Amino acid sequence: MTTTIPWELATGLAARAVHAARAHRAADPHGFHRRHDDPEAWNQWARRARVTRTITAALQVPTDIVLVTDDPHRTYPTRTGPVPGDLITITDPATRRAWRFIPDHTTPGEGWLLLDRCPSCEAEVPVARIATLADLGDYLDPDTDTWVIDEARDAALHQPGCVCASPTVGG
Repeated sequence: MTTTIPWELATGLAARAVHAARAHRAADPHGFHRRHDDPEAWNQWARRARVTRTITAALQVPTDIVLVTDDPHRTYPTRTGPVPGDLITITDPATRRAWRFIPDHTTPGEGWLLLDRCPSCEAEVPVARIATLADLGDYLDPDTDTWVIDEARDAALHQPGCVCASPTVGG
């Protein structure tokens, strides 16, 4: 019988390691089980671990609440052809809210785009550039006049007729 340890109770190294393995296995069963299959798979796994360490340092969160998986909606060109992009999910243990990020290619490895719901059509769009905890706080602070980034207005990301989409950006 397999039992799931609630993450807030997983305080020792062994318990946290089992919790992390189960979370990765649940989020990406194929990728997790095949990470040792060949050098390419291992390189992808190690690169995602590096992404995890970088974003956890920037946002001051523990590594065991971060999952980096294939982005089902975005691919990136490489020398050998397109590959799935990274989708970074950070689940706040206090609220269970999942925060999602994608790489910001204007600052490779040092910044991310926060994904959030469009207030008009509910599509998930990049809304803010994040490099530090303060950047996330600035986006979330109700007392701040934060402007969404240009990528948020990409018409291809919104539902047809959405008032938040700009026909001049990405469309």
